[in-house]
Amino acid sequence: MKRQNNRIALFFALPTSILLLFFLILPVLCNTVISTLDIGNAPDLWSFHSFVFFDNYYDAIMQDGFISAVKNSTIYTILTTLCVSLVGLLAAICLREPFKGRGIVILLIMVAWSIPTYVVGIFFGYVFQQDNSLINFILFDMLDIDAISSWMGVGWSYNQDGQLIPPRWLDHKYSVLTVAIPAIWHYWPYSMLLFLAGLNSIHSDIDRAATMDGADKIDKFFYITVPILRPVLVAVLIQNFVINIYNFNIVVMMFGTGTITPSKNADMIIPYIFRTAFQYWNLGIGAALSTMLMLMVGISVLYYYKNLNGN
Repeated sequence: MKRQNNRIALFFALPTSILLLFFLILPVLCNTVISTLDIGNAPDLWSFHSFVFFDNYYDAIMQDGFISAVKNSTIYTILTTLCVSLVGLLAAICLREPFKGRGIVILLIMVAWSIPTYVVGIFFGYVFQQDNSLINFILFDMLDIDAISSWMGVGWSYNQDGQLIPPRWLDHKYSVLTVAIPAIWHYWPYSMLLFLAGLNSIHSDIDRAATMDGADKIDKFFYITVPILRPVLVAVLIQNFVINIYNFNIVVMMFGTGTITPSKNADMIIPYIFRTAFQYWNLGIGAALSTMLMLMVGISVLYYYKNLNGN
């Protein structure tokens, strides 16, 4: 009987296994093989190419811009993952208790998550564009923030005529922080939804028992809410980590509706790999970069899952 049940389970798992084979395993294997070939700028995969083994990996690391792309991606991923998770958790706590219009509020919040990422990138690219940006109009033309902030010792750049030089939000040393803003705005509602589902699973009897034992709100949050939400927290952190490190649309569309030429201080590893492989047609080095990224993400996810979720 047990053997028959196993055969039935394998039968139903077969379609999914075939899909995984053709759309996940085979592409990964092909990419790994390409990363060891001397393809160069001639992307004719069907002709013979000599094996160079790890030369492409060395050339990928030594390329100009690789270190800055990795650094920017690290800052961007850590910042967006923590902010998205924290904002989502705080919003879920605020929306946990029922009130009139609660469903409408949640629906309106989820609109930000439902917008396609390339639309988010185009919109925020306009907000932070290099010249005559919307944010500069609001801050300096409407609010006169330069005059107000000068009282607090914040300095701005002026030309010889004393006119303010508007900051170029997408082309300065902190541009990676500017690019993180639309990602945080777009992804935090989904994290809120997951945390809200986890909070609703906490039975009210547990809360009442803790209150009778003299626990205040802070004690209940750290000793009841957080332990129960631990599986949800792990899932949210890992999901946001993977989504943000592989983010492509928002970064690319913010810099000129698809020109894929972000500034050096905001270049990310995924647009960098895309340019290397499909703009410069360096498929061997592009495959080596993507293989290294895949291994790094896989190891990081396993490490954090083990340490956050325990054994």
